[in-house]
Amino acid sequence: MEEYKDSNSYKKIYEQVENLGLVDHINQLDEEGYTVIPPELVAPIEFHDRIRKAVADVHEKRTGQRIDPRTFETAQLYEEDRPINGHWNILPEDSVFQEVVMNPTALAMAKYLCGNSVLLSDINCMLKQKNETLTHPLHTDQHGTPPPLPPYAQVCNVTWTLTDYKKGDGLTAIVPKSHLRERYPLPEESNFLSEDAPVKAIAIEADAGSLIVWHGKTWHGSWPRENAGLRVNLILVFTRVYMRQIQDFKNMFPKEILDRHPKEFAHLIGANAMYPFEEGKPPTQEQNAHMMNAGYNPWA
Repeated sequence: MEEYKDSNSYKKIYEQVENLGLVDHINQLDEEGYTVIPPELVAPIEFHDRIRKAVADVHEKRTGQRIDPRTFETAQLYEEDRPINGHWNILPEDSVFQEVVMNPTALAMAKYLCGNSVLLSDINCMLKQKNETLTHPLHTDQHGTPPPLPPYAQVCNVTWTLTDYKKGDGLTAIVPKSHLRERYPLPEESNFLSEDAPVKAIAIEADAGSLIVWHGKTWHGSWPRENAGLRVNLILVFTRVYMRQIQDFKNMFPKEILDRHPKEFAHLIGANAMYPFEEGKPPTQEQNAHMMNAGYNPWA
């Protein structure tokens, strides 16, 4: 990877990272496989409040339960025995989610791991309540990639914390430096809570409004929530340009919505992707460019 750091592609990303005060965070990503970016480097509190309201709106629309976003920390789900309620494909639900995926800090980290041609695979929100169930044993986000995994990330996970992540809140579990193992955890390694667990994880604490970012190869999971109230987050999943997105955003957004955003938004959601061919015809040179350039440089 070092040989490509003299390229214009890398320098473009590094300049963005440097301007945003994120150099220490990309260094930690390289060394440990994860990093936590504090709220002051992410977005103003007013924007954070807009996201919380939008998440409450989505939850009400999809479940019928209205939760005041000001009471996430004390609320509970209608289904008391359900550990977590996840809402996928929320990008079309509110314009604030479209602003979220264009957030400079989140996007800079995604580009650092997956290149300038990075694609958004999905954005979802999770509401987690008190329950003893282990919902997320150790895994990586690069599903289906056989070992040995490539030296670069194919996926970037950016988790935007909408409530505080403190002890007992159902914290993200990370195995530091596990991205260097270049393989998926074995079945017998996945339960990090068992007394004889061969692999131990650390709990990631963060203030509301932080970003927890990890490498697609990093082994991670989630502790059960022990405290009352809800742990609420957004999960932004980014991927390399040659990989299939979780959602078919290309056929989801009409031109009038795309026109409201910078041109980069259309690329980010794959609206001008090279594949699949439309009406069986090869793509234009512009549609071809991102994919072909990515074949020369991991930061392209």
